[in-house]
Amino acid sequence: MKALAADQRPTTNDRKGYNSAVNAPVPSKQPSGDKHQHRHSIYAAEAAGLLLIAVLLLILTIIRYWRNIPWSAR
Repeated sequence: MKALAADQRPTTNDRKGYNSAVNAPVPSKQPSGDKHQHRHSIYAAEAAGLLLIAVLLLILTIIRYWRNIPWSAR
């Protein structure tokens, strides 16, 4: 085990090769004139599913507490 400096941090020599297995960053591609970005349909399906669950919970809650709702209150 290598000795640590007085402040208990590894020295520069101890970290040699720390990022040796990391790939270099890939330059981002520039859009080819098309300003419309394609979005996956899974996002729309997820939003629709969440809305469907919310509506279903609302309907079940109204059915469950129908008799307890003060319909004459204004």
